[in-house]
Amino acid sequence: MNLGVEISKKLEDYAIMLLEWNKIHSLSGAKSLEMIQKNIEDSLYPLEIESLKLRDKKFLFDVGSGNGFPAIPLGIVLGSKVILCEPNAKKAAFLQNVKVELGLENFCVMRQKVEQITMEDKPDIITSRATFGVSEFLVKCQKIISKESLILLYKRLKCRE
Repeated sequence: MNLGVEISKKLEDYAIMLLEWNKIHSLSGAKSLEMIQKNIEDSLYPLEIESLKLRDKKFLFDVGSGNGFPAIPLGIVLGSKVILCEPNAKKAAFLQNVKVELGLENFCVMRQKVEQITMEDKPDIITSRATFGVSEFLVKCQKIISKESLILLYKRLKCRE
């Protein structure tokens, strides 16, 4: 995927920031730039699915944003309005730092639980990475979901050997 110099630089800077913060605050299991880069690639994978029409979407809401995957990479590439919802103070501080350091004016960090949020303008895309099971996610997010919302849940594939 050809992202352009400015977007590639922001993604690289985000990866470096995550690596540095991770040494102190344990935000991610990814302990190297290569592992973080793989997480960035995984975050951007839905952009390759043309039928999702992600580039037409204007508002992304991420639940349990933690270390920023998948919303930070997606928001950087899409340039859409992004809300990062993270109740944990340490993680929200990291997300706010990324927003400021990378000049992500289209991002907003909310230090709240998703079930406490009500929104008049519903997001076009709702993302989450391994936060809750699907049923629990839908219950917790019922106040922000509209029938037009596209929900992207990033889950680990569990295989039996």
